[in-house]
Amino acid sequence: MTLHADLTRALGVAEWQLPDDGFAPELHMLKETLLSLGNGYIGSRGSFDEALPAGINHCEGTYLNGVYSSEPITYGESAYGFARNNHKMLQVANGKVMQLIVDGEAVTISGATEHSRQLDLKTGVLQRQWQWQGQSGKQLQLQSRRFVSQANPHLLAIELCITAINFSGIVQLDSLLDAGYPGFQKKDDPRVGAMSIADSLSLLQQHSDDSRAIMLHQAHGSNSKVAAAISHQLPANANWLGNTVTEQYIGQQFQLNLTAAEPLTLHKLVVYCHADADTATDALHQQAASLLQQVTSQSFASHLAGHQQYWAEFWQQADVRIAGDSALQQGVRFNLFSLAQAAGRNGQSNIGAKGLTGPGYDGHYFWDTEIYVVPVLSLTQPDTARQLLSHRYSQLDAARQRARQMSHQRGALYPWRTIGGEECSAYFPAGTAQYHINAAIAYAIRCYYLATADSDFIRQMGAEMLAETSRLWLQLGFFNKRHGDRFEIHQVTGPDEYTALVNNNFYTNAMVQLQLEFSLQIFVEFPELAIKLGVTNTELASWQRAASNMYLPFDDELAVQAQDDSFLNKQPWDFANTPSDKYPLLLHFHPLVIYRHQVLKQADTVLANVLLDNRVSPEQKARDLAYYEPLTTHDSSLSGCIHSIAFAETGNPEQAQRFFGDSARMDLDNHHHNTEVGVHIACMAGSWLSLVMGFAGLRVRSDGLYFQPNLPQGLPELEFRLCYQGRVLKVRLSKQQAYYQLISGQPLSLHHAGKPLQLSVDTPLQCKTGD
Repeated sequence: MTLHADLTRALGVAEWQLPDDGFAPELHMLKETLLSLGNGYIGSRGSFDEALPAGINHCEGTYLNGVYSSEPITYGESAYGFARNNHKMLQVANGKVMQLIVDGEAVTISGATEHSRQLDLKTGVLQRQWQWQGQSGKQLQLQSRRFVSQANPHLLAIELCITAINFSGIVQLDSLLDAGYPGFQKKDDPRVGAMSIADSLSLLQQHSDDSRAIMLHQAHGSNSKVAAAISHQLPANANWLGNTVTEQYIGQQFQLNLTAAEPLTLHKLVVYCHADADTATDALHQQAASLLQQVTSQSFASHLAGHQQYWAEFWQQADVRIAGDSALQQGVRFNLFSLAQAAGRNGQSNIGAKGLTGPGYDGHYFWDTEIYVVPVLSLTQPDTARQLLSHRYSQLDAARQRARQMSHQRGALYPWRTIGGEECSAYFPAGTAQYHINAAIAYAIRCYYLATADSDFIRQMGAEMLAETSRLWLQLGFFNKRHGDRFEIHQVTGPDEYTALVNNNFYTNAMVQLQLEFSLQIFVEFPELAIKLGVTNTELASWQRAASNMYLPFDDELAVQAQDDSFLNKQPWDFANTPSDKYPLLLHFHPLVIYRHQVLKQADTVLANVLLDNRVSPEQKARDLAYYEPLTTHDSSLSGCIHSIAFAETGNPEQAQRFFGDSARMDLDNHHHNTEVGVHIACMAGSWLSLVMGFAGLRVRSDGLYFQPNLPQGLPELEFRLCYQGRVLKVRLSKQQAYYQLISGQPLSLHHAGKPLQLSVDTPLQCKTGD
């Protein structure tokens, strides 16, 4: 299938910025997503501080990661074991609102004579400059800076500088804590959540005076209480006028006394926190008040410095430099920036499919975390990768309960989509049936352990997750006596959601085999954990038998690994007679119509081949890729990056670059026409994987790092750093040369183009690419 055509870009191109010049109402909602800010706990869309004129589509949103509301799922026809509740990432009060009023006229974008914004990826600050003229002819110059603090997880900070251009006089500021902003839904698209703050929160308590405003809410259907609070740092010539208090918002009014051509600068500080239902409301109020007091005791500049220090350290380690294409360079940096903003860092939250940028998928966590994000963070930000895995461990008991609901007497089954730990997928053929989520979690543990050698993690959490998820496979699969006692897994759905409820999905079976073998290795390496977790020799033997006898379907006539037992017998989809406006297929065809055909939404067997590394021969990978890619619509944003790696691995770097370019700018160019409801986090991680696994050819194996560089013509240079088992390694590649430098840590052995190399801090090495 062809990739997406280049679209008109909503934002300008700059390697370290997202420039937004002018104002285009039809692109405003998309830009709200792209200019979002977050810190792993707070997410805030890139909306304006002031009200929008009527008729402009927008989607306000301030979110807290890991905090959710819950509502019953309504079925026309239900059955035993169906998911019962849907979790929704919690929308909370918007503290950004600052409305200026001149002579009774609201200062809004409709009066703008100049307007620009820039999101600085290097510092994580959203800047805005604009000029406004009112009906009276009075003019204001407005400049603002906004950031969600990386140094303080509870803080959002705003600086506003106001200059009266052609008058001296009074301007009123209405600063709000708004818990009544409109919700958003798009009923004809199942990928878009339906979020409404009114349906999520009930007011518990509120307080306001001349220095602060605080609102406390109860989340519907869950045990969470949330608090939001605002305060201001004002110049001496600003006066408090009073407050407006309703159940939906608290507004604080201030009088600002402006002198022509003299800037007036003020700061607004917003804090968020939450607690469980057992915490007294008064105690949560006191926590919010204390946080507010702490942040107001420091200057805006001090908060900004701590925030910028985080980003300086992040980019020192995580930056990827590519040459030859500024747009792709911008895309890769934006993607890494977005991963850092979205990933939970406290062990009690994860990373949603849309990060913290919008309502898509209701903020749910999927397998995206384990297959796409954790492998990246394990090699760039291993502490964050550990926290994401720790969150999965915190929900292990819920996974055990889900396994019992699904009639498995032992083991654990993780939910396909969730926030709080229970299954939230209402459509089981493409939800609960995707049992491969267990293998994804095991794969992420394996990636993290190979990258870090973190034995404490294995002892504290990893081994238990491996044991419980491995036990599940022996409950689900069986040794088929009719087929020579091979181990088979029936009625599951693989990664390709255009095929459902099949027997022996190749990806699932192969990843289960990998998981069982890795679990066996762990319990050989840590025999005391087998005793602690009750993993008997008999159980280990059953895992070994299942792994050794795993059925991996293969078609002798086509010489390809079959996606499942039935896929190759289906009628191929008629791509030639499917108009372009009928994609994605899921929005235009009943699932049964799609299921009857050979057609893929995304990589399935091809994904398995990428993840399985050298367990599958290069020749077999090439045959599988040649067969399955023409049948793939790439309707999923998860698909392009995997195909990029697959083409690079099989010797076609130019085709790999085309898929990489699609992934690198998936959201900046809105290729899937739905970025307005949130970015595509897995695709963003995948763009890094395309570069590092694809063009650099990196594979992390039990005996070290292996590189097989092969850059395309359009990517003349590539440079990145890796964290590997306590070391920092710098890699710089060109079409002719590969340069490896150990920045810190113990001496390192690695392989370049099949040849072993020895590195120490004082001895960087340079090799010919292909040597």
